[in-house]
Amino acid sequence: MRRCTRFTYVVVFLIVCAALDSVINVGQLSVFLRTKLHYAYGPDTGLYSTGFKLRRNISLEYCQAVPDSLEGRLNIDLEATLQSGPPPDLQDVLPGGTWSPKSCIARQRIAIIIPFRDRQKHLDILVYNLVPVLKRQNLSFQVVVVEQYGNKTFNKGRLMNIGFTEARKHDEFDCFIFHDVDLIPEDDRNMYTCSDNPRHMSPAVDKFNYTMLYKSLVGGVLSFRGKHFTKVNGYSNLFWGWGAEDDDMHTRLSASKLSVERPSITIGRYTMIKHDRKDVSKVRLGLLKTSITRYLKDGLNTLEYKLVETRLEKLYTRMIADVGDPP
Repeated sequence: MRRCTRFTYVVVFLIVCAALDSVINVGQLSVFLRTKLHYAYGPDTGLYSTGFKLRRNISLEYCQAVPDSLEGRLNIDLEATLQSGPPPDLQDVLPGGTWSPKSCIARQRIAIIIPFRDRQKHLDILVYNLVPVLKRQNLSFQVVVVEQYGNKTFNKGRLMNIGFTEARKHDEFDCFIFHDVDLIPEDDRNMYTCSDNPRHMSPAVDKFNYTMLYKSLVGGVLSFRGKHFTKVNGYSNLFWGWGAEDDDMHTRLSASKLSVERPSITIGRYTMIKHDRKDVSKVRLGLLKTSITRYLKDGLNTLEYKLVETRLEKLYTRMIADVGDPP
């Protein structure tokens, strides 16, 4: 009887090994991609998920970490417009601004989050120039534009927190990149991915002669893994008007013992679209003095908003959100 039992175990073990061998091969991977159905912030417990769904089964090699299709220094088109429809090389981008490579498995699933209001021309220029870069980098991505509802004072920090929260309800992302609408990448070797630490991707901007204004600068384009963004409690919700929410973020990073990585000055280059600053915050300097004592009590865990509308547009998902009233 014992011999029969042992023989049965051996047979079952061999069957399982054979099944695994048929799924996982050297140089290839067959996987089920899972999509999170919903994320939310509970009043006490923080982030939680409520389920998954299977997307599809694929058997492909991983994409190259640095694809051969990269061009290096780019020609920026500042006259781009999407009113007549995406150009031919962007026709395969799905409504809502989602795309995945068909010939390989993307190493990361990226959410590009763009805080926005009243700058449609700048948005057209950005996505027209940025989306081809993401495609050449063989990334699986979704472009999310978070637009502030109404005409009250702009709150960029809340919009970025909303983009992060809402994006996680749509898909399971490995990386979140917070992107100013007026910064256009000049070099596609600046990979739109996340590494082991948050990454300030835009250290060199033409307006400032491609030099960093100060060492703690993290504004412009900043990438986060989800666990790091939740660790710093997202952006502050208190900065109404232009300025300082990025400096507040640097304090959050330091307090959370997260170092910031940057590409080289020769690769992390951006063109800034000219524009006027409006509604400069009058209390930003005072708020910065309280950043280190406030960051765990002001951010994702205190975010309040109303999602007014979500629209799948040509090269991005537009989320219109009511962020409330300034004090």
